[in-house]
Amino acid sequence: MLYRDGKHDDTLALQALLDRCGIVTVDRPGTYLISKTLIIHSNTHLILAPGARLLAAPLSRCALIENEHFAGDGRDHDIQITGGIFDGNCDAMGLDAVHEAKHRLDDPYSPALFKGKLMRFAHVDRIVLEKLTVKDPVSYGIQIGHVRGFVTRDLFFDYNWHFGTTDGVHINGPARDGVIENLCGTTNDDMVSLTTYDEPHAEISIGDIENVYIHNISAKNGFSGVRLLSGENCSMRHIHVDGVYGDYRHNGIIISNHNRRPGKVWFDDITLEHFRACKSHTPLDESCFRYWEGNADKCAILQFSTGARCGNVVIRDIYRHEEGATEGALLKIGDDVSIDRLVLENLHQTAAEGVELSYMELQGTIGELITMHLSK
Repeated sequence: MLYRDGKHDDTLALQALLDRCGIVTVDRPGTYLISKTLIIHSNTHLILAPGARLLAAPLSRCALIENEHFAGDGRDHDIQITGGIFDGNCDAMGLDAVHEAKHRLDDPYSPALFKGKLMRFAHVDRIVLEKLTVKDPVSYGIQIGHVRGFVTRDLFFDYNWHFGTTDGVHINGPARDGVIENLCGTTNDDMVSLTTYDEPHAEISIGDIENVYIHNISAKNGFSGVRLLSGENCSMRHIHVDGVYGDYRHNGIIISNHNRRPGKVWFDDITLEHFRACKSHTPLDESCFRYWEGNADKCAILQFSTGARCGNVVIRDIYRHEEGATEGALLKIGDDVSIDRLVLENLHQTAAEGVELSYMELQGTIGELITMHLSK
């Protein structure tokens, strides 16, 4: 029996439906209270009706859903989730946001350790997540690792910003052959993050990432749009970011070896195009987590930093307009960055009267620079 009232526990009844595999339909709106992680199996398509909300029970401190072999010892395949609201209910978990931020590196990754990931999947071939609303996680909204063939599309992020490190879609390598598109709303960290390695608490896997298309990312007063992070002797290749819109407190995109992990760092065949992004001039209110907001205004719209080593990079059709003052440049290539070949085409920015903008901060090294149709 499914209660759908947000008061009685629906976990066992929903799990019984998922255990049937095949097409599993939850066809009635309502709030389904979840006290234990739901497990989705191979060859399962979960379809949630409009208005169906899976709500994490107070103090449950668990992911809402994960695949059967998330912890390893096998792989899953052909998983799809369509529709519904996945609500992490972060304020009811009895956690302090600042304490969690300061101690997030204390514990190494364990499948049994709750570090706030709302929906998490690993060791899976062919997964599709579409037409979802992801709401109020403690940490990442969606985490996918060690994946071959993935699509996340038509997602809305409805975060209250009370916690930090709240990415939207977070992909851990090894990962290949993916599409991430049509994401909107606002998170309190990166809307999209591709990471060949991760911080210890989230490192479900480590490996190369290749063949990923990211399209149509839009935020209002966002943290950052897209992060590409590589290190640990891993590479990130054939990444196409097409369309980042809105305003961001930090970056439209940042490419880096974020935590200076040892080993080679390599990005190659990276294309960034059709950005219409600017800096946010909207302050966060007192209820928002602001632990990492220092120096945010100095971050560039497009930024290469902290040990990025790149082969071929193409940046084209970039435009920003600023209504307020900012120290953030349009493009920044930091002093610990090298790019073998950089193509810049049709980069342009404007500002309100009296506002001065920095066009490019070039501190690193570029082997070959090709420019076309640039203006300030």
